[in-house]
Amino acid sequence: MPLPYVSRQSQPAHNWRLPHAHARNRRTPPKSHWSYGFLIPHDPRAASVVRAALRALLRATRLGCVADTVELLASELVANAYRHSPADACVSVEHTPDTLTVSVWDHNPAPPTPAEARRDDDAESGRGLGIVAACADEWGVRDYPHGKAVWFSVVPKRNGDEA
Repeated sequence: MPLPYVSRQSQPAHNWRLPHAHARNRRTPPKSHWSYGFLIPHDPRAASVVRAALRALLRATRLGCVADTVELLASELVANAYRHSPADACVSVEHTPDTLTVSVWDHNPAPPTPAEARRDDDAESGRGLGIVAACADEWGVRDYPHGKAVWFSVVPKRNGDEA
């Protein structure tokens, strides 16, 4: 049953709760550790879906200041997982008070090899890990028994979406 509308004038001043309710519902950046995970099918649309999910997640957590970079880097890693692994993959996003880390796990145990960029190279692929290395604050590879995870970390600015 919905609560009846009560105007501010009809309540005593000491009983007015709207500012407190508003303060609880205000979007504030999380101060603690949190993580999310996505199972992504072996589908050429996966990179696009992951980009949209990450943008929504980062905006909801007031980390929009890193959304463009995180989307780009995650998209590169998801595309690599699709290209080099025959099965589904997983994307995990972990936030600590200082760092945002995204990992893409796939079934291919072979470590990725960054391509050497050349000025005369007209190839349309092979630059993804170079982009990750250039834009991430840190990145690396973790080996697992049935695959690997390629991860990157970015350090969000302190003022969140106001960047």
